Amino acid sequence: MGMLSNPVFLRFLAAAVLQTVMVITIVDCLLMGVLRPCFARRCYPSRFLPTGPNRIDFQSAMECSAYASAFVLRHFGQDASGEGLYREMPCRRRDGSVYPRGVKKLLARQGLKAVYCTGNLNALKREIAGGTPPIVLIRTYPGRKWLHYVPVVGYDESGLFLADSLAELSNCSGNGYNRKVENADFRRLWNTSMLRMPLYRHTFFRVSRDASVPFPKGEP
Repeated sequence: MGMLSNPVFLRFLAAAVLQTVMVITIVDCLLMGVLRPCFARRCYPSRFLPTGPNRIDFQSAMECSAYASAFVLRHFGQDASGEGLYREMPCRRRDGSVYPRGVKKLLARQGLKAVYCTGNLNALKREIAGGTPPIVLIRTYPGRKWLHYVPVVGYDESGLFLADSLAELSNCSGNGYNRKVENADFRRLWNTSMLRMPLYRHTFFRVSRDASVPFPKGEP
């Protein structure tokens, strides 16, 4: 108890922890991208389901970033494929996974503006109800460190509807979605905070068309 009761040591320890968190956050911002806070107290309407047609393609490797991006591009009328987009995907890691800023850069090249947000479930549902599916970053499986990009296309009172490019996670079939995750389960998957990225949880991309950039046509 001697050191732990020493105020000088405690101040030193607090300063060291704060400095470590600051360094980790700066590195995360450089690698992952800067987060924009996005919170909402309420969500209207109470349920939303997609009405427009869109296909769901399945990935064969660690290409979820491209397949999620392709789904959103098809929402905007571009005939995009995940396989084709992945060949152009920037910010790839050695294992094939992609930093969030890579998704943002890729969508910008395709004429879309993507804002990387952190928020609560009401803010995410509000974004979904706006008509353009946001891309969330969640854990692939509960309690595992692997992360997964997936568009969220709808929700009801009990859960959220996803257009998932991992065939093994499909559990339903609907117009533009193939997976439903209950609210409590989604919150657990959506909490991606880890020691190396403590502030990066409950994140999603808010996507819109960038009027200043010509929108491409056809296959990328």
